[in-house]
Amino acid sequence: MANLSVIIPCLDELKLNDVIWEFELYEIELIIVDDGSEIPIKEATIRHERNRGYGAALKTGIRAATRDYIITMDGDGQHTVSDVIRLWLYFQLIDVDMIVGVRKIKEVGKLRVWGRTFLNFFASVLAGIWLPDLNSGLRIFRRDLALKYEQILCDTYSFTTSLTLMHLIDGYKVEWMPIEVQKRTQGKSKVNIIKHGWVTLYYILRIGLALRSRRIRSFKRKLFTKFT
Repeated sequence: MANLSVIIPCLDELKLNDVIWEFELYEIELIIVDDGSEIPIKEATIRHERNRGYGAALKTGIRAATRDYIITMDGDGQHTVSDVIRLWLYFQLIDVDMIVGVRKIKEVGKLRVWGRTFLNFFASVLAGIWLPDLNSGLRIFRRDLALKYEQILCDTYSFTTSLTLMHLIDGYKVEWMPIEVQKRTQGKSKVNIIKHGWVTLYYILRIGLALRSRRIRSFKRKLFTKFT
């Protein structure tokens, strides 16, 4: 695992010692980004002086990483180190550019389920395939591809959504792997269903339509140049 970096964005999550100890056993580069917590996280590798957003924290970690492959995981205890290892091993066995962890989420309210289904429908239409999990925080991908598309990747919770669409629409290989989501061990969700739902829909349409129409726009520019 000498070619793997794990990035954990954190906001007011404070109990990371067990995770750090486990990753050290595997010689993985671990980057913990404190995204402006009220009480600074002492284990953090990098700290934002103010809260910039989930996606911005991941971008900071990706830029700081020194290895070719990135795994992102949440810092609230819902993802396990064992699933990270499984994700990496699965990635070695198949020829893909990204693998997304598919969650089996329990005890979720109806509003959240309907909202997730609604967003997943629009994203799946633009991607051209049905997406088992649009915005799972546990995934592995190539660092160079994330940096290539950094400017269009969202700074908020829609980062994972825009990353998924970017891969699929531009023809990169994506697979999904079932993972276990643990009960949250600390803090509470920062996701506002209504607010972040609309933001996610905006980025699905903006990024999806922009990437889908790029070839048409390129052809029109070439045609215009030819006849002027």
